[in-house]
Amino acid sequence: MLRKARPEDIEPMRQLIQANLDKLLPRTADELQELQDMAWVVEEDGQIVGCCILEIYSPKIAELRSLAVREDCRSKGYGEILVKAAVEEAQKHKVRQVLVVTSSPEFFQKQNFGACLDEKYALFWMGNSGDKSN
Repeated sequence: MLRKARPEDIEPMRQLIQANLDKLLPRTADELQELQDMAWVVEEDGQIVGCCILEIYSPKIAELRSLAVREDCRSKGYGEILVKAAVEEAQKHKVRQVLVVTSSPEFFQKQNFGACLDEKYALFWMGNSGDKSN
């Protein structure tokens, strides 16, 4: 069952994200609580088995963050359901683009995500940590 996240979902969401740190950035309970109004969960048998967050930066752009589905619940369509909920919310707010930073581009391409005009790239400033001579 898909629904908006509630305060009692913060810790289960954090644990689900923690269990997927091979693909996701860690999130603190405070971060999740701050973004709770734009978070969704999938519940199965009374347990949170999936989550995602939409962070709206401006009318131009929002980011789909922290999409996670419990490993034993994958291939049930929960990821697609969560992405659809976030994108629909962005559309309600008239946000023009939703971005995602991912190590699973094939999944998101199936959800109609793609390169913007096939020419824009997300680049990150690495500071001194990107300097190979250190």
